[in-house]
Amino acid sequence: MKKSIGMLYLCTGPYKLFWEDYYNSFEKNFLLDYEKHYYVYAEAFDQGLEKYKDVENVTLIHIDAMPWPLITLLRFRYFLMVEDKLKKHNYLMFSNANIVCDTVVTAEEFLPNEFDGQEMSYCQHPGYWKTPKYNKPYDRNKKSNAYIPYNCGKDYVIGAMFAGRTNAFLRMTHVLNDRIEDDLKRNVIARWHDESQLNRYIVGKTNYKLLSPGYCYPVGFELPVERKISGVSKQAKFDVQTFKGTLEENDGFRLLVRRIIRRIKREGIIYYLFDTIVNKKIESI
Repeated sequence: MKKSIGMLYLCTGPYKLFWEDYYNSFEKNFLLDYEKHYYVYAEAFDQGLEKYKDVENVTLIHIDAMPWPLITLLRFRYFLMVEDKLKKHNYLMFSNANIVCDTVVTAEEFLPNEFDGQEMSYCQHPGYWKTPKYNKPYDRNKKSNAYIPYNCGKDYVIGAMFAGRTNAFLRMTHVLNDRIEDDLKRNVIARWHDESQLNRYIVGKTNYKLLSPGYCYPVGFELPVERKISGVSKQAKFDVQTFKGTLEENDGFRLLVRRIIRRIKREGIIYYLFDTIVNKKIESI
């Protein structure tokens, strides 16, 4: 009997435009010796999704429309809506909507190796995989459940791609959902939302496989790693700034961002030295 993996896919609003490319590429190239079942979360089954209502390996799940960043921050709550169905799979995986599987990806290279004690697979963030810990964009807000001191942390993983053995994946999902809900009750949102919470979760843990950035290869960058799973330009499908309500970038805005980054780097070293001297610690969760 084949092993199975549940593929969790969150696509609201215009992100539904990426679904068909995602589905076709993962059916063609991803874990070919596994049965794959796709759990697609959306606020409306339109823009092409309606064609998949009767597809055997696709389950459509209705969620309420939420403003950004709540729609991404609350992903763990959404996962638990169908927890009983997810439990029937050997593995679970989540990824951002706007990705495609470029080449054949095997279970051996992607999934955690149980013989090495691994339970989860996380992907190194392509923007920070070579960055010293004190300059990684962890949440430094002590009021947040995602808080990480400057002298703590090791790997910085991207929130756009993770997978694991079902029991470990759901255990993590419960923990992070509870911590995010607690933050929201106190009017706190972590710096990089669910990604900050995910990075707090792995602090102190060693039971995971660390994938190269090639498994979440970014749009518009050239990295010295093989491209296995890659992002698709959002701007090619819809106006991202309008959807998220972000500021328009211009030369002045980019200059301001660069100045802020330089300041963060300078301050990061100072805070790292201070946190190291006072031996700040956080417990594994």
